[in-house]
Amino acid sequence: MPVINNDLRQRLRRLGVQRGAKGMPPFAPAARQLDSVPAPIESLVNGREEQTKHGSYFVIENAYDLDHKHGIRSLGDWLQCDLATTIRLSQKEIDDLSKFAFFDIETTGLAGGTGTLAFLIGVGVIEEDRYILRQYFLRDPSEEAAMLSGLESALKDRIGVVTYNGRSFDVPIVESRFILSRRRFNFRAMPNLDLLPFARRLWRGQYENCSLGTLEKTVLGSERGEDDVPGMLIPQMYVEYLQTGDANEMKRVIYHNAQDILSMTALASHIVDIFADPLTPKRSGDECLRLALWHDDNARADEAEAAYNAARQRRLTDAAALVLYQRYGAFLKKENRRAEAVSLWESWADLDSTNPEPCIELSKFYEWETKEIKEAKEWASRAMTCLTHWRKDWRRDVVWGEVVHRIERLKTKGMNG
Repeated sequence: MPVINNDLRQRLRRLGVQRGAKGMPPFAPAARQLDSVPAPIESLVNGREEQTKHGSYFVIENAYDLDHKHGIRSLGDWLQCDLATTIRLSQKEIDDLSKFAFFDIETTGLAGGTGTLAFLIGVGVIEEDRYILRQYFLRDPSEEAAMLSGLESALKDRIGVVTYNGRSFDVPIVESRFILSRRRFNFRAMPNLDLLPFARRLWRGQYENCSLGTLEKTVLGSERGEDDVPGMLIPQMYVEYLQTGDANEMKRVIYHNAQDILSMTALASHIVDIFADPLTPKRSGDECLRLALWHDDNARADEAEAAYNAARQRRLTDAAALVLYQRYGAFLKKENRRAEAVSLWESWADLDSTNPEPCIELSKFYEWETKEIKEAKEWASRAMTCLTHWRKDWRRDVVWGEVVHRIERLKTKGMNG
């Protein structure tokens, strides 16, 4: 590939591609002899050139057996996932999991926008008894129209895509490239099972973060090789490639993208299995609780209660237990089953001695449900004790006034009783 010319530099500037962009860590390309010949991408990876009416584009293709292991999962596990659960997660009617495509891109900028090029687009699909990973690589920005034509052909028969933060990043960027190329392919309209929100539901706070790389190691047990490259360096590495014509570092970027696709495929199976079968004994208490909250938030009462009970029977941290007592108690109260919530409120009060809320709930229960005024007064007094630990401000004053009013009313009821 020839060294980048001035016209191309100007085009890249208009697209927002700048070498050494502000905030980007410096990239140090692998040292090579000044008189060495730049290695073209065609000489480094298993790819081919495809022709379209818009010109040529380059695609790398690799095939895997469906029993190929990526960490604790096999790529073919996706075909065994529960269809009803996948429909619920994707919120789309689907009938064939094999028709999904796993989708991830590498770009010239991390912030997105219409000036951001998707120079590498990875698409993983299941075809017959093989998992096929195709990566569409932009050897030159002038090949974009042809590459998008090839991508459109690859996706047109797919019923949807699986992404990781794709709803916010990958899909809008690729959709903008189709629009700017005056193509009518409505990529944004395709059903998109974005795994990130569900990963956050399950593992937020449990690990350092919920990035795909973190969950790849902690959840899937998969480790990347030395060929991998930090994602933040990738945009500048592509600019370096365009300037030198040497694709050696692009081989590492292609490896990075491939690992993202494989990890996404394995993680998709893992997430769907957890949501499909939340009560299996191998689920942790924390996972059961997070699933209970998901069902509760989506008004699925039976599933929520089953998961709450499963979480209650498993080991929980104090922080998770507090969430269980609060949310399960509120759930039972909403279901008008306050008597069943009493033990939850009591456990909550014992575990969090500075929170008056469970004490107030118990005071209300004994006042209005069982008419045990003495018990109601004791819990109201305990709520007042909790408030003595609060900093004196308007919030404390508001709750303090409400509790004082409750105690005074209970005293009156006690005398009349």
